[in-house]
Amino acid sequence: MRKQATTVVLLASLALGLPASAGEGEHGEDHESPFAGMHLLLLMHNMQYYTHKLGLAVDANNPTLEGFYIHEVEEVIETVSKIDEYEGIPIAENLKKTLMPAFEQLEAAIDGGERDAIHAAYNELIVGCNNCHAASEHGYIHIRRNHTNPYPQDFSPHD
Repeated sequence: MRKQATTVVLLASLALGLPASAGEGEHGEDHESPFAGMHLLLLMHNMQYYTHKLGLAVDANNPTLEGFYIHEVEEVIETVSKIDEYEGIPIAENLKKTLMPAFEQLEAAIDGGERDAIHAAYNELIVGCNNCHAASEHGYIHIRRNHTNPYPQDFSPHD
């Protein structure tokens, strides 16, 4: 019974990270974010999940995968940016001041394709995460770049 409960928790955790529900096509101009309506805690889970996978794609020098994951990170950021405040903390304002400049720098670096700039900008994104946590009275949540791949996914280019 304990093994079944663990399996259910694992599957539920994996489902939280899915970019869209079954049957949806590519994101269009008028799509609703798959993250719409999520609690801030779940949004932060997805932010961490996709940001880590983005870092692994950067480590693998895989521009196609970088493009995919930067889009997913952006989807989460856009949803978080609609949260004006949470428990008295100005979430949208803090995000705009601390994380958005780093995210936009990384997005531009990925578009430019210069590897050193991409690595530096990814590191700055992590700094932006920590700055946002500090500004939001959650500085005890400290993110660091992790080069370890815990996923059964190969991040190297295959095209």
